[in-house]
Amino acid sequence: MDYISFVILHYKDIKVTDTCVQSILAMEQQERIRIVIVDNDIQKSEKDRKELSLKYQENSQIKILQIKENGGFSYANNQGYQYAKEHFGNGYIIVLNNDIEFTQKNFVSILEESYHSHPCHIIGPDVIRQGTGEHQNPMDTRLRTKEEACYTIKMHRLALRFYPLYYMLQKAEKSKLKNKEKQAALSHQLQTDVIPFGACLIFTPLFAEKEEKAFDPETQFFYEEYILALRCRRKNYKIVYDPSMTVYHESGAATKKSYSTEKKRIRFMLEKTAAACEVYLEMLGE
Repeated sequence: MDYISFVILHYKDIKVTDTCVQSILAMEQQERIRIVIVDNDIQKSEKDRKELSLKYQENSQIKILQIKENGGFSYANNQGYQYAKEHFGNGYIIVLNNDIEFTQKNFVSILEESYHSHPCHIIGPDVIRQGTGEHQNPMDTRLRTKEEACYTIKMHRLALRFYPLYYMLQKAEKSKLKNKEKQAALSHQLQTDVIPFGACLIFTPLFAEKEEKAFDPETQFFYEEYILALRCRRKNYKIVYDPSMTVYHESGAATKKSYSTEKKRIRFMLEKTAAACEVYLEMLGE
């Protein structure tokens, strides 16, 4: 039997994770579906972490994988990806955030039809932001250049150096309107060689048969999509964005609880993005 593995990165909010799990359990072809929940809530005590394990202990389709060390997003997802490969084979491995929700009952059938029509290594579905209807995939249509990566690092380091002023300016700045019409039009088209949005990535059998890790090199947070796309380009792996598959995204519903203030959250994002961008820059120089 060819399994479809869903690797869910759990953090902070069990209700958010359960919404994701229940949407998967509502799909057709349940006999082929397996779920690996990667519990990355390492700051919680062992007693508190048991709550997640107990919740699904009666369901043989679901495996809870507890992460013990603070390796970040890439490391935790790789642990789930590798568990799925070892126990369920080199089939489809869908790596996703816990704030993703599926509404298509025939998602598996649509996925297989897409893969057979457009053989590739990674598929990105249409990721729709709940509340706004924004289409978040593809995240970009091209890789960042060396100059752009250097500029990102420079500006993030500068923002951290003068963070109080930067934060005040950010608060004062009015939100900029995006070209939503253009974005919506592109979201309805099948596209190749794009930068897929990392909230939901489908690694196909072509990828799983060759790769021991989903993310390599591992970064703690941010820029994973560009690093993944660069890695794929160098190996002649094909990335496809297919809007026939749709998922809904609550955009950081769980991770927002990690910060006592918005100010701390933005500082964290600046630090981690700059560090991950440096890894990308190193890869460009190889």
